[in-house]
Amino acid sequence: MWVKELKNIIQDQIDAQFTFDLKKISSDLELNPSYLSREFSKYFEDLNFGEYVRKLRIEKAINLIQNTTYTLTEIAYMTGFSDQSHFTRIFKLQTGKNPSSYRKNTLKK
Repeated sequence: MWVKELKNIIQDQIDAQFTFDLKKISSDLELNPSYLSREFSKYFEDLNFGEYVRKLRIEKAINLIQNTTYTLTEIAYMTGFSDQSHFTRIFKLQTGKNPSSYRKNTLKK
């Protein structure tokens, strides 16, 4: 089924280059882009494509914050955000905390 293949494609992109092009992915899966966009949330935590990708990027950022000494700016770029302010805004929307507060709380544990 296309869902498993799509999950693999998304994970590969998260781990590598962060270029997500729904039209290209649809073509790779031999699916109509409108169909993929419409059906996506049924299989991916009731999130649309963009929301799901942002969620995965933040999960990767959390892992990097907890397990590395990279700066938050480095983590922002490593997780595909164009700059630290965009990263901070999305991180706070997803977790309720900004990345620096999250890091401080993680270090206390």
